Amino acid sequence: MTPLAKRSLGLLLSLTLLAGCASFPEAEPLEHVDTGSGYRYANLEGADNSEELFVILSFSGGGTRAAALAYGVLERLRDSWVEMDGESRNLLDEVDIISSVSGGSFTAAYYGLHRDAIFEEGGRFQRDFLYRDVEADLKRRLLSPFSWARLASPTFGRIELAEEVYQSLLFDQATFADLSDNGRKPFLLINATDMDKGSQFSFVQSQLDPMCVDLESISLSRAVAASSNFPIAFTPLTLNSYPGRCGYVEPPWVANALQGLNTNPRRYYRARHWQRYQEPERDYVHLLDGGVSDNIGLRPALDALRAPTLQEVEWSVLNKMNREIVDKLVVIVVDAKPENPTPDADTSPRSPGPRQVINTISTTPLANYSFDTVELLRETLRDRENAQRLSLDAGTGMHQIDLYYIYVGFDQLEDATRRERFQRIPTRFNLPTEEVDGLRQIGAELLEQSPCFQQLVGQREGSGGRLCSH
Repeated sequence: MTPLAKRSLGLLLSLTLLAGCASFPEAEPLEHVDTGSGYRYANLEGADNSEELFVILSFSGGGTRAAALAYGVLERLRDSWVEMDGESRNLLDEVDIISSVSGGSFTAAYYGLHRDAIFEEGGRFQRDFLYRDVEADLKRRLLSPFSWARLASPTFGRIELAEEVYQSLLFDQATFADLSDNGRKPFLLINATDMDKGSQFSFVQSQLDPMCVDLESISLSRAVAASSNFPIAFTPLTLNSYPGRCGYVEPPWVANALQGLNTNPRRYYRARHWQRYQEPERDYVHLLDGGVSDNIGLRPALDALRAPTLQEVEWSVLNKMNREIVDKLVVIVVDAKPENPTPDADTSPRSPGPRQVINTISTTPLANYSFDTVELLRETLRDRENAQRLSLDAGTGMHQIDLYYIYVGFDQLEDATRRERFQRIPTRFNLPTEEVDGLRQIGAELLEQSPCFQQLVGQREGSGGRLCSH
């Protein structure tokens, strides 16, 4: 055998062994459920953050477009102050919750991990993500012969390659243990979609308790990869599970919800999904992009506004309002949805092609579902406002909470040319510098121009106990 043939054979054998060894990183089992430990809302310190002013941010999907728009909103919040109890409070420091999906999860996770370091001009987040051709990094990783060998393994997919890229660019070896050790708000809900159940899956310890999985052993890059795992482009992300091995006791709300199919069907199906994580044969969960189940990351806020107990939603806003902890509730939705890119198929008798069909099924249903979610939130807040007003008129003493719903989206732009420009920015991880700059600017501008935001920061007068919705 010639030296060249020997080297080729050796390389082939090495690649074969490599393929056999390649697998997704496994999460560690949870020895026992302890609500006093792990990444849970109740375990984070308040620091300078008071729940009197309870601020929820939701960041939508949309690749770099979504990440940059959310970044601009964070920049504006950093420079904004609100008066409460005779003192001036920084709005960004008062953020309690950030719920994110897909592209918005990059901004949320990096801010949660590094806080103000995200704002460094030319710093890592800007240099290695916002203004970087991340798609080129993903392609290079995919086209590497080293990657081809690993992709031959049935337990190693394209999503693992994406996670490695995100880890090297932004997150290093950081895990949820680092967020727990940091111990500071905001509480992050990085959301993916459970492929089997079609339901939202949030990377928080309470979600993983019935699976007996230790969230602190999972990397932030893996959670972000799951949240931004666009179907077809990437393979589903696999998360192992150890049901029945940590002494998990099902909370009472599950049994109660299972009795209410006709009275509260949404809560009923949520309880059914919760129970399925405890089934002993379910050793794995497969996750897709969070946008598949909720493209604006707003469903957790809806649950928190409707759940009466902390056992059902560990940061139940309804519970906090009923206990008169919250005086002002602020929900800011950052929605980077584009204009439907599909040409008007109804102008031609020809059957739409595959590209048109894929564009439609990947955008239109999500946009419709997001609209319904926003309307549900408004309805929930209006119901609270009406209850407060009736209580005030009747003199029954219901706690009067100032309610603010603020929407930041391209359709809020009055100028049609600007609106169309931003709505046509594609969903990808490589945008020109001028588009990223524009997205940052428009995120801050749309927030600042919102009448409800102006009322919140004292530029406009508002009435106590009422809903400001814009």
